[in-house]
Amino acid sequence: MAKLTIRFEIRKDKLNQEGKAPISCIIAVSQKRRRIAMEKSLPPENWDPKSQRAVYISKKQHSQLKLDYKHSDLLMDSDVDQINGLLEKMQSRLNFVESRFRLNDKEYDVNQIYDSYQAENPSTGIKSPEKVSLATVTEFISTYIERNKINRAERSLGVYSQLQKHLEAYEQSTRNKITFSRIGLAFFEELQSFLIEERTTLNNVTIAKQLSTLKTLLGYARKHGIEMNQSYRDFTIKRQKLEVITLSEGEYKSLKSANMKGVSRHEKARDIFIFLCATSMRFSDYNQFKREHIKGSTIQLTMKKGSKPWEIPLNPDSLSILDKYRELAEPLPKISNPKLSKYIKEVCEVAGINESIEIVRFKGAEPIRKVCPKHQLVSAHTGRKTFCTLSLERGASVETVMKWSGHESYASFKRYVNLSRTHSISEMERVWGKTVIMKAV
Repeated sequence: MAKLTIRFEIRKDKLNQEGKAPISCIIAVSQKRRRIAMEKSLPPENWDPKSQRAVYISKKQHSQLKLDYKHSDLLMDSDVDQINGLLEKMQSRLNFVESRFRLNDKEYDVNQIYDSYQAENPSTGIKSPEKVSLATVTEFISTYIERNKINRAERSLGVYSQLQKHLEAYEQSTRNKITFSRIGLAFFEELQSFLIEERTTLNNVTIAKQLSTLKTLLGYARKHGIEMNQSYRDFTIKRQKLEVITLSEGEYKSLKSANMKGVSRHEKARDIFIFLCATSMRFSDYNQFKREHIKGSTIQLTMKKGSKPWEIPLNPDSLSILDKYRELAEPLPKISNPKLSKYIKEVCEVAGINESIEIVRFKGAEPIRKVCPKHQLVSAHTGRKTFCTLSLERGASVETVMKWSGHESYASFKRYVNLSRTHSISEMERVWGKTVIMKAV
């Protein structure tokens, strides 16, 4: 019985306008051949004919080879991995088609292999439909939002809607449509300048978020086979380190003991906030929290963010709040996020949490300073940050607190921590000994 052979090659005779060669798969049976066009192009320098696979070229190799291409126009190592993974998958599927003929003891020719493969795999999986790849970036954002409505939170997709508005404003200002082929390092630099100079309500933190969202969108488009200028990946987003607002041990105790003077909304908001401080729970998880999530001495649920299973032991503070509302159908009173954040600010003001905090934001290189009483900066999410900070200050290990809060990486966890000055001093004394302050003579 004849045997299928599979070979991959690039078509140097069909270079596109960017000088890139499309990849083809050649299948053969009994010296009869068929070509399967994979609709993916790459610089010829990124192809190794011996291994029939894409290869990565480092900056050092690029310099030694003296290529006509800029290094930023060549494939990134992640692109190489993606292409080679798809080639392996295609080869595996073709071999499976052949093995089915063999197991059924059926004769086959190259056309039967080709037809069977195409019937089962109408798309190579390497390139999105042409109408999508030719879309402008702003049009593609609409496609992205529509595709992700089911599995992404509305608030999360709202960031993409904001990005779309900023890009449309840029298009109107420059009178140029933003295409995927146009986006590169220079475009990101131009867009950043536009957002600083023309979108006057945006500070550097918001601008960094918009640029980061655009990078995420381009990564999504690239994974779906849309070709683009890869130099955008060399653009570095400068992020300002933001203030971490948490309650100190003293402030937390003051809040627990503060007299709410019978104001129902304040009483409920304070209890909910104390519960968030004692469990690290996000508002989205408080909003879905049901009695069936209470399992003995723990809370067990699937986090809304990331859909990860989460379990945390109850402690005296969280247990006392649950006990207070044991007659309700829900474990806790329900308040919307905007109202809860508003009421929390009010109860923190009642509790005397009024330390002056300087907030610094930048517009380009210009600092914008604002001094606020601390209660104005507290929100529902402050509860989660307070839990992480107080747990560490009370002696829990980083690993334990990360397990309680559901953080998987230290990089994301450390942004939630704001160890107090008092804790820093006491830790120095514990490690190095108590300091005796000398009086001036």
